[in-house]
Amino acid sequence: MRAARRPGCGTRCSGAWSPRSSPSCTACCARPRATSISAAAVTPAAAVERSLRVIAARDVELRACTHVPADAARSAALAEGGCRRRGGLRGWTVAVKDNTDVMGTVRTDGLPPPHPAVAGHDAEAVRRLRSAGAVVVAKANLEELSFAATTQNRTFGSCRNPWDTGRIPGGSSGGSAVAVAAGYVDLALGTDTGGSIRNPAAFCGVSGLRPSRGTVPIGGVTPLAPSFDVVGPIARTAAELRVAFAVVAGTGPPPEPVAAGLLAGLRVGVPRAFFFDDLQPAVAAGVDAVLAALRGAGAALVAVDLPGAADTGAALAVLLNGEAAQLHGAALEDPRIDEQIKERLRLGLATTTAAREGAAAIAERWRAVVDSALADVELLLVPTVPTVAPVVAGASMVEVSRRVNRNTAPWSLALLPALSLPCPVPAGALPVGVQLVGRAGADTHLLDAGAALQAITGPPPLATL
Repeated sequence: MRAARRPGCGTRCSGAWSPRSSPSCTACCARPRATSISAAAVTPAAAVERSLRVIAARDVELRACTHVPADAARSAALAEGGCRRRGGLRGWTVAVKDNTDVMGTVRTDGLPPPHPAVAGHDAEAVRRLRSAGAVVVAKANLEELSFAATTQNRTFGSCRNPWDTGRIPGGSSGGSAVAVAAGYVDLALGTDTGGSIRNPAAFCGVSGLRPSRGTVPIGGVTPLAPSFDVVGPIARTAAELRVAFAVVAGTGPPPEPVAAGLLAGLRVGVPRAFFFDDLQPAVAAGVDAVLAALRGAGAALVAVDLPGAADTGAALAVLLNGEAAQLHGAALEDPRIDEQIKERLRLGLATTTAAREGAAAIAERWRAVVDSALADVELLLVPTVPTVAPVVAGASMVEVSRRVNRNTAPWSLALLPALSLPCPVPAGALPVGVQLVGRAGADTHLLDAGAALQAITGPPPLATL
């Protein structure tokens, strides 16, 4: 394990963030390193050079990138000129998951050659980021075809968790989360079908949003299961996600900052059955700290019952695997594809009509249950993942994917926006995440609540050396 150094600290610290942390690190933990929102005086060119230096220094070990278009990034930064705007995206450095088109690069989908032709256009979400002044500095590592949750890629390297390089970062957007957590970039784009933004965000100690379906354009992205696929942002904080989401969703100018007072009177539903079962102690403690912060801010915590939650993971698997098999069935004959990915595709091809109809019926009932609960509360709160990041050694792609998406899959099936935020944890502990779930289309309100919560708990650190 390589211990991470706290931002602003001249000595090596042994763990993740706590709002008060250990006595030896109080000063540096109270002064997080400047980020895209606070470092408005930095020029885009300087920001890009810094990103490229960090990638060169760290990615041999972390393997978060599949491609670094350094020359194109430098040219784009020079074209932006000036200084970065506080609250805007000019000069923000971005990593884009490598299932997404970035003009001038190939889209690998995590596979070895041959690849499609060099992209002649950006995916729409990337185009919107660039139009707002962001600069793409890297394509991010991922699971083959985005179809698992470990990001142990045979072609581009075993992506590692920057807080403990013996552990996985999650996936399939693992490279995107690592690029943010390790300080490569200000922002990353990922995709989420069953939890692929949220579980890496939790494991790597950053913030990640699965938006409502249809809010962020998905054109120019390789599909996995179109009924559930979304494109979403990963950043250090919810405040940064608010700015990025306004751009990629096209909702208008960047929003004004949010105060912690927004939480007073907010009704937050807490469904303990199923979602809080079998939590590792570190996860339970981290989520309890968030609940205490909400309670202290005046939020009303409401116990809710969500019957049928235990059936949602299997139902999503039937529907997701079936759609993936329909799209990628030819991969079964492709020698480039990992056998564990092929195993999931075979499961999809073997799905019967009766099984699909049963899963669809479960989905319909579940959406009605959740919609009813959200008529009484504004948000729901559950742990993002029941465990800390699993170790790389012996990690079964299929089993790990099932386990780490236990608490994320239900919200994919419900077609609702969900936000993973880092929990306060003791010094020396691995990151854990808490998940806030909102009403369909209420992504901005969800992000506002997350930003207000982090105004109390403080921003998490980056896993810098």
